[in-house]
Amino acid sequence: MKSSLALPVLALALATPLAAQTLTLDKTGGAIPGPASFTLRGTANTPYLLLFSGVEAPTPFPALGITLDITDDLASICVSLPGFLGLLNGSGSATASLQIPNDPSLEALVISFQGISGTTSYTVSNLVRLTPQLAGTFKAPLNQPTLPILGGGIATAPDGELLFVGGTGPVAQRYASRTEEWEAAGLTFGVGLLSQSTGLADGRVLFTGGLDTAGLPTANAAIYDPATQTTTNLTMGIARAGHGASLMGNGKVLITGGFETLSLTDPLALFAGIRASSEIFDPVTNTFSAGPNMLEARALHSSSTLTNGQVLIAGGLTLIPIVNLPTVSSTAYRFNPNSNSFGLPSFFSGARFMHSAVGLSDGKVLLVGGLTLDLTTFLQTLNIADIIVGTRSDAQLYTPSFLGFGTFSTVSGMSEGRAGAALAALPGGGALIAGGFRLTIDVATSTFEATATATADLFRQGPNGFSPTGSMSAPRLFPITANLPDGTVMVVGGGPAGVEIYQR
Repeated sequence: MKSSLALPVLALALATPLAAQTLTLDKTGGAIPGPASFTLRGTANTPYLLLFSGVEAPTPFPALGITLDITDDLASICVSLPGFLGLLNGSGSATASLQIPNDPSLEALVISFQGISGTTSYTVSNLVRLTPQLAGTFKAPLNQPTLPILGGGIATAPDGELLFVGGTGPVAQRYASRTEEWEAAGLTFGVGLLSQSTGLADGRVLFTGGLDTAGLPTANAAIYDPATQTTTNLTMGIARAGHGASLMGNGKVLITGGFETLSLTDPLALFAGIRASSEIFDPVTNTFSAGPNMLEARALHSSSTLTNGQVLIAGGLTLIPIVNLPTVSSTAYRFNPNSNSFGLPSFFSGARFMHSAVGLSDGKVLLVGGLTLDLTTFLQTLNIADIIVGTRSDAQLYTPSFLGFGTFSTVSGMSEGRAGAALAALPGGGALIAGGFRLTIDVATSTFEATATATADLFRQGPNGFSPTGSMSAPRLFPITANLPDGTVMVVGGGPAGVEIYQR
């Protein structure tokens, strides 16, 4: 038995015996340069020791009745660091921090942490791995998913880790952010392009619509329960692809618009397939019911939940009411679940569709990029080559108001135009924008061509708005993001098989 660990732990022993306890360890930070913080949670007023090592190996201590997953070769250093040795506070927690110096070579390190707590009996925490990463960069985690994740949705598992569902066919995959490992997590519902995945208040995930294997909009829907790892198949009222779906404050889901029919070779038929109808999903009964019609039919729009539980519907492909001429929308409506109605329109600068949207930490909503279409000449010639398409490099920032209208302000300056980008809210009302694509028309073949990008931007509220940040290792088209518990952001899907982590 090794003794270097036993002495400092036993020196902390108190007289009062303890019953069996649990001890958890989590981390935040890890940027180069920057702090990395480690939080232990266990029994209040109990001695603890936080250890780290560069070597993972079973290390038993029979006299203490514990076995570590790491060696204790650096225990003498750990006990000398502020916060690494002490008592859990009255709430049963303690935090220790390390300052990571500005040394890029530290990116090659993997440092493993584990905590011990107790008096006459001892408990060992879970393992946490620290992989230092240069601030403002993307980096692959220690391990990649067994199956490539193409899209789908994200749910929180009962243990707090993340489940990626729907984007790898029928297989769900769990990501353990503490150790950067993946494992299979049961069977789920494979989603198609232009579908929606919506997290419910009870932790389940609702999948709706999209394109089926024949490339046609589908009415198929499903519920995935991460607690039981089971899937229940459902059916919406009509087929929808490119629709919106958002969780409301009452726990129900608002589903709006989309294509009921879809033709990629005939633009006029494409617009004719857009719907103004909505549906409401009730998670208590697992049923869909008809909702009110929107004033404008729309597809490829954004749907964002506001802090008051209402939903902001913005932009998209649409038809001008009465005359039914195809266009791109520059309007937004707020749906109020209490009155079951869409309010009066708000207008923003720069019509767009296939943009990204996210609710920010301060209650505002950011609409980023998107596509534009000028159909003036096309409506006269019906020649696809006469469609003028553009990719926006600006954003619209929506600020809610008490009266329910809200206002939009323009934010310019992305490093390039992008549609279908990944978008993740950051603390302080900021956001990460990554990947996406630019759309052009090949005049010779009259076909649309999408060029994916690997670049990324940061949004911060203030006079500067956007600023470029590090690029991903590969271009991604329609990627999705997950805010990880340690403050980093995972970007997944959009083409590359692997995932990447953005360190703020």
